[in-house]
Amino acid sequence: MVAVPQPLPPVEASESRHWQEQLESLYAISVEIAGLHQLDTVMDRALDACLDLTESQFGFVGLVDDPRFLDVAAIKGFQPDSPAFWEHFRRIPIRRTIFGVVILDGRPNISNDIENDPQQVGVPRGHPPLHTFLGVPLQVREKTIGMIGVANRVGGYVADHERLLATFANQVAVAIDNARLYEEQRSMIAALQSLHARLDAVAMQGMIQKERNRIAEELHDRVAQIMFSIGIGVTWCLERAEDDEQRQALERMHELSARGAEEIRTAVYDLASGDMRSNGLVEELRETVTAFDTTSDLRVDLVVAGRVRSLPVGVEEALHRIVIEALTNVQRHSGADVAIVSLQYEPEAVTLVVQDDGCGVREPILTGYRSDPGHFGLKGIERRAIAIGGTLRLHNSDDGGLIVRVVVPVTG
Repeated sequence: MVAVPQPLPPVEASESRHWQEQLESLYAISVEIAGLHQLDTVMDRALDACLDLTESQFGFVGLVDDPRFLDVAAIKGFQPDSPAFWEHFRRIPIRRTIFGVVILDGRPNISNDIENDPQQVGVPRGHPPLHTFLGVPLQVREKTIGMIGVANRVGGYVADHERLLATFANQVAVAIDNARLYEEQRSMIAALQSLHARLDAVAMQGMIQKERNRIAEELHDRVAQIMFSIGIGVTWCLERAEDDEQRQALERMHELSARGAEEIRTAVYDLASGDMRSNGLVEELRETVTAFDTTSDLRVDLVVAGRVRSLPVGVEEALHRIVIEALTNVQRHSGADVAIVSLQYEPEAVTLVVQDDGCGVREPILTGYRSDPGHFGLKGIERRAIAIGGTLRLHNSDDGGLIVRVVVPVTG
């Protein structure tokens, strides 16, 4: 007599669907984060995902820049009463606390009764009380570069939360390492370009190509190996998957790691081949606008006025990055259907405006984002504008959408 499989009880079926939805969400977020280049944006999006995945009240990303201290690089769900709070408590000593053991031992840590946990040393004045905590390390090639911590989940954390967050942390660690490498690359190229006035063209091209080859070797030796390791890890999990839903999710992750490896190989080839492209700001903006317009539900148009001319490399790069950051914010947060990028060339200045027809930004955010530990996009836009001697104005239009206006004095 053959036994007929019985359906899962309602509670078990519901839990199974819940974890399947979590896996689907994890896959989608991993794809998104893999395409980000800015460190602030990576951490901001990662924290949003961590809080959603674990149903936690607040969380943070800590990075190890000094073996003795953990720098709280990003935080969500907690707004201190005074900006001075971060000046005093942003750097956390690494010792055997509920946070520190994650770094020291390189392993996850769950504490569902913090008040009675012998490793808890208390929280600084002005910090919300902690009841439950889950921390997982951020590791790149067996080196712990930081951690993700989430806290105050109602009912506490279980092993499934630990596995889910630890898996996601692997993707975040790679994205953080890539963002750092990307920023290093941009800084190196900018430094080389600043030598142009003092070096002849042949020497400059030789130095740039040498630096491109070095960067290509870094990508090949560091990032490609990381992607390979991820693929191996996913394959190991795939061989031990218990059901078809888990197997399908892991197969998609395996495909993603393979695509990532292929992208790295392409980048290495392009860098080493000396394929240097300099299309100018207008053309770069046109390509960016087209990319947003064709890969999302957001319609984006570019308007250019005045006599187009070449600007200093640093100014063009900063304005381009501001547009990318502004359109990314529109796409994620505004609910807009249309965005317009305007570039006005004037005799003594250049004005960049990004405007959308979305819901706008609440006034407390417009006036207080500088002191808020979140809002990395707005802070990044302002930082880039100031760095090139420009001014930033943020305000909501009469129709409700946000207007980002950057004016940069440029003569010639």
